[in-house]
Amino acid sequence: MDRYDKKILLALHENARISFAELARRVNLSAPAVADRVEKLERAGVITGYHAAIDPGRIGYPIHCLIELTAKHLDYYAVIEEVRSMHQIVECFSVTGSTGLMMRVVVDTMPSLQALIARLMQFGDTKTSIVIDMPVPARLPQLQAED
Repeated sequence: MDRYDKKILLALHENARISFAELARRVNLSAPAVADRVEKLERAGVITGYHAAIDPGRIGYPIHCLIELTAKHLDYYAVIEEVRSMHQIVECFSVTGSTGLMMRVVVDTMPSLQALIARLMQFGDTKTSIVIDMPVPARLPQLQAED
């Protein structure tokens, strides 16, 4: 991956709807060259999709939490299938350490959160942290494009 690919990735991360013409201007290549590079990055699995960033609070889910689940003596894959069916869980990570799963959750009310926690407790111990701020939003790792 060269500096042009890095510049393309940075620009697409900032705005996935950018046109190839505008992207070409930003990275100082032709639009067909940029389109070819984007296609190669997609085929290589570097670019895995294009997404709209949506604020859950503005669509009725103002409570954002992180829940750790330490599953006890249950079939891990059965627990994963149950977790996948819980639509309030918007991300789930299998992690090392004593906690087995770390989940990012959005809910509309505190009673909804309480019900979700009660449902998760059938699988093991939970620890819930309510997010009060996100000082570092989702971003790419260190990826500096050279000038």
